[in-house]
Amino acid sequence: MMREGRGAKKPVGGGPRVAAPAPSEGGPPWGIYITLILLVVIAICAGGGWLMYKNHILAVEISKKQDELKKYEGAREKVGELEKKKQEYTAKVDQIKQLKDRQSVPVKLMNRLVEVLPDGAWYTDVSQAEKSSIVLNGMAKGIKTISMFYDNLVATPEFGEVQLGDVSKQSGLDDVYSFKLTFNYYPGGVRPKEEPKPVAAAPAPVRRKSSSEGSGE
Repeated sequence: MMREGRGAKKPVGGGPRVAAPAPSEGGPPWGIYITLILLVVIAICAGGGWLMYKNHILAVEISKKQDELKKYEGAREKVGELEKKKQEYTAKVDQIKQLKDRQSVPVKLMNRLVEVLPDGAWYTDVSQAEKSSIVLNGMAKGIKTISMFYDNLVATPEFGEVQLGDVSKQSGLDDVYSFKLTFNYYPGGVRPKEEPKPVAAAPAPVRRKSSSEGSGE
């Protein structure tokens, strides 16, 4: 037998061949998994972007509402100031009314007499004769002025039972007359109620006797 040398060539295809391992048909589909993962990531990113957009819109609306509220707060402060001024004004008016109500009857009487006094007339004397009866003496330019003053007194609710007294022309004065007026003064225009006068009872009719009654006695 011939020995093979170390440098001898091995015959081609003569030895056993080792086959490469074939991919297993039952393994996991990694391509599908990766695609699904990418789709999920894209969906999450898209949803996050949409939420950020909605949050931005809401932030803008909230900012606008806050600006409007600031305007309303300023208007509310102005309304509060106006209400405060109104209350102060009402309190002052009430104080003035109370002061007027506390005025004495003579002061109120003179105020009303000044209000009804026409131009061209003036008072010389005002006195009280009875509880509510007032006697007034004055001067006026012309009879028409005295007549106007009389009409003013009659038209005023606080004065009643107005009577015009003596009217005389003043000597040495051109168309100047003196006059006298008497009237009753009712503060506030409230006149006292008159007590009803008692009605006199009618006399009882006299009964006459008939002829039959007279014959029966």
